[in-house]
Amino acid sequence: MIFAAGLALYLIVVLLVWIGQERFIYQAHSLPLDYRYTFDVSYEELRIPTADGETVNGLFFRANGDKRGAVLYFHGNRGNLSRWGHLHRPFSSRGYDVLMIDYRGYGKSTGKPSETGLYKDGEAALQWLLRHHTLEEVVLYGRSLGSGVAAYLASRHTPKSLILETPYDVLPNVIQHQVMLPLPGGIFRHHFPTIRYLSKARCPIHILAGTHDRLIPLRLPLELKPLLRSPSDFLIIQGAGHHNLSAFQAYHFELDRLLLP
Repeated sequence: MIFAAGLALYLIVVLLVWIGQERFIYQAHSLPLDYRYTFDVSYEELRIPTADGETVNGLFFRANGDKRGAVLYFHGNRGNLSRWGHLHRPFSSRGYDVLMIDYRGYGKSTGKPSETGLYKDGEAALQWLLRHHTLEEVVLYGRSLGSGVAAYLASRHTPKSLILETPYDVLPNVIQHQVMLPLPGGIFRHHFPTIRYLSKARCPIHILAGTHDRLIPLRLPLELKPLLRSPSDFLIIQGAGHHNLSAFQAYHFELDRLLLP
């Protein structure tokens, strides 16, 4: 009876993951089209068309001082640009134009989020940015969920560099960590195989991760370390969690090393 009860509980968990994985992965918050962002710097709001007919909302922040290039920033799985937009500062303050987008279904962007859809959103954003910068000037930056999108683009293009903050090897491993149970691979509809995309990338790759990340434990980004050109390209920030890497000086020292001449 104990075995039967345990099996029944396990099957319930599998069913819940099968049914609810989109809700876990894509925690999108929409915004009305007339919503006005409030930032303490000027910005340009964009409506970027995708190859499959959706429209992606974006924010473009211009660099402070002399331009060194551009950062295409892909945010995490929750919220929208009203939450993420202020994160342009570490890059614009270092002389980089910054383009940030809301994935389809997030903020003012149309459509419904999916793995292939987010890749198309990323490609559309990159093509817009390439009207203003050469590919050799573009840094792809992916945070959490966005690390899979940034890695995908790096596998298809050769930007200046790729920086991943709190990434994962494959997304199903993040879900399995959260439910604390081994799950059959066939139940997952969204994979974001960052580890496979990094094996195809030809640009310099840099990874930032914290020791106290409860959402994406350090062991998952460490799976990506063998794909880097040098062990020094993997920065482990002691005491940092999933959401607060930028609160540590080590994070800013690393951005100085990677982005400044």
